[in-house]
Amino acid sequence: MSNDHTTNFLNVQGVYIVHKQNRTRSRDMIIIGSITALYFITALNTLLNWLGISTLCTTDSGTRVEMFIESVSPNMPKGVAILGDITIYIGFALADGLLVSAEGLEMLSRMWAVLSKIFTANCTAHSGDSSMAYHFLLDAKPGFKTVQTNEIFNHLSAATFVAVAATSVLSTGAICLQIWRQTTLSSRSRKHYRIIINALIESSALYTVTVLLLAILDFNLTGNIGKSSYKVFLVINFIDAATQIISGLAPTLMIVRLVVSSSQEDTEVSSARLPSELISHASHANGANIMNVGSDLEMQQSRFMGLGEQESEEIQVVPRTEYHGQPEDELEDRVKTVV
Repeated sequence: MSNDHTTNFLNVQGVYIVHKQNRTRSRDMIIIGSITALYFITALNTLLNWLGISTLCTTDSGTRVEMFIESVSPNMPKGVAILGDITIYIGFALADGLLVSAEGLEMLSRMWAVLSKIFTANCTAHSGDSSMAYHFLLDAKPGFKTVQTNEIFNHLSAATFVAVAATSVLSTGAICLQIWRQTTLSSRSRKHYRIIINALIESSALYTVTVLLLAILDFNLTGNIGKSSYKVFLVINFIDAATQIISGLAPTLMIVRLVVSSSQEDTEVSSARLPSELISHASHANGANIMNVGSDLEMQQSRFMGLGEQESEEIQVVPRTEYHGQPEDELEDRVKTVV
């Protein structure tokens, strides 16, 4: 798990840094900052679990089932357990924030507003306050953990995961609908935003499915570990690890795909607007050509003026503005014809 997180973290950072034309200070603060915080929280949670290994193997039981039950209900220090709870919920909030705010890559003016709404929704829709408070009581208050309180927490945790999935689905749908309404059917912008919509839907679907699986398994748990199914605990252990990976992997892969697609679009799809450098260069070149044509006309006029007063009276002055943009040879022929 650590290798996967580290590899994808370095990949997305490298791709994002290379594409300097797509970078702004807002994107650096939001995208890179959120990804860094997400992986820091994940690494901290992994470190806390690693430090608790010494307490997981202190049982005197001889069977594998009893050893496994001891591993899923360790007597970790209270501070470590509470800090682990905090990192889990912060990780979910950051993952959801990155998943449902993909349009911020193109709509930076509303990014902070979108993120604030997302984190507000996380505090309410995730049942974060109640679930975290209840878990703190289980970890910190002596004698609070019983069969009944464990069962209540399992159901509350399952409801929290359902809220996580609902928040991801509803937010993704709202963003896609907003993008679809603001673009016309045949416009190039819709084709461009289709890449964003596809990446957002795929990443959100992957994240939502794993969270729903975890919710279903938590609903099937009872408060008594000894009476619960060994297979349920085993599956939850694997699903929980997969959820931790996907919560960081899904938004990371989504951002990588958006950056790569953006670079491909710059080379394969013609833009409706010319680059500013090309426009300024073309304007400068046109201005230089106009000045050259004007000076040529003046030189030809002065040359014909030297032929004599009687001939100069027949010379008609050619307005400069009439022949702007014409080739130099053609202008010279026109002047000779007039003369």
